[in-house]
Amino acid sequence: MRDKYPGWYPKSAVEASALWDNAIFVPDANVLLHCLRHPAAVREELLRLFDALKGSLWIPYQVGLEFHRNRLDVELGAQDAYDVLIKDQEATIEKARERLRQLRAHPTISVPKELAALDMFSADFRARMAASQASHPAEDIAAAVTRLTQLLDGRIGDKWKPEQLAALKKEGDDRYAKKIPPGYKDAKKDVGEFDKYGDLIIWKDMIGKAKADKRPIIFISDDAKEDWWWIHKGRKLGPRPELIEEFQAGSDQDFHIYEFSQFLRFAAERFPEIKAGVDQVEKSLQDDVRARKKQHEVAEAIETRARVRELEDERDKIVAALSGAPGAAMPVATVDRAALRARLSELTAELETHQPGPETSSAILGGSDAAGTKEEAP
Repeated sequence: MRDKYPGWYPKSAVEASALWDNAIFVPDANVLLHCLRHPAAVREELLRLFDALKGSLWIPYQVGLEFHRNRLDVELGAQDAYDVLIKDQEATIEKARERLRQLRAHPTISVPKELAALDMFSADFRARMAASQASHPAEDIAAAVTRLTQLLDGRIGDKWKPEQLAALKKEGDDRYAKKIPPGYKDAKKDVGEFDKYGDLIIWKDMIGKAKADKRPIIFISDDAKEDWWWIHKGRKLGPRPELIEEFQAGSDQDFHIYEFSQFLRFAAERFPEIKAGVDQVEKSLQDDVRARKKQHEVAEAIETRARVRELEDERDKIVAALSGAPGAAMPVATVDRAALRARLSELTAELETHQPGPETSSAILGGSDAAGTKEEAP
């Protein structure tokens, strides 16, 4: 039975380990960008890992393109962080100052003393940010880009021709409409003409590479979306079964996927030169995951808030039209009252689904501050 449904049987540790002996390792763009966004010790360990994999390392052209598109956002975002953090901190401190100034009297709080304490904290924070900014490792990060460039030299797939992209667009639209993985979670991306098909391009290239080289592929990715992963009740079991089956049908080779932190643990068992630094790297990666999750929550909250405003505006216009209120956007004589009542019910139902819970409310309240910071590259 297993040979008929290969994708529905998660690989055992032994089976996954066996792939390493002959696999081509394909990191996605965000994994490569980790070499630029982390502290020096972590950055060095990551580059050491890629150097250990060099003989079997390969990336599709699309991965390299996404790396270069997002590289400056990561580098300049890190450089801008000092000023952004100072600005955000000052805004928060100023709110506290204003609250203190509004105290007409208090039995225990000394307003002048607390204002002075806030001033000291603010000055100390600015000084620490200035010191960090002065020691920003721009040259070291540039050197890391150079090392990555050298590691991947001769190990990058070909750029797709315009006619190939045009054909892929038609196929991609059909696949995304049917939710055939991977890539359909990017269907609503408001980006360049072909950018929302990036995952599909990477997928097609990996199948082609496996077929040409007669070797399995191990994909290393921080993309946690369901169009790559088989997720059952919140637990990731491996690649989507459809991916395993399509890959085998297209290349006669096997396919596996790892989250980067998971991949590091397995790699450490095979490459002693990186084993000592794995704990430090994994901690830095976990911190990065938590930060990205928080950014995602804030972005979703801001999007939800905008959508609620749209729905409320439409609801108010319909209520005004149905009530015949002066200045209604739609003349009463032309109103289809039954249709408007039906739409009003739809709006009410959708607004109820957007009622914020405690976490969403917190994110919305902090949305204006968070939106001012640079969002890290995907």
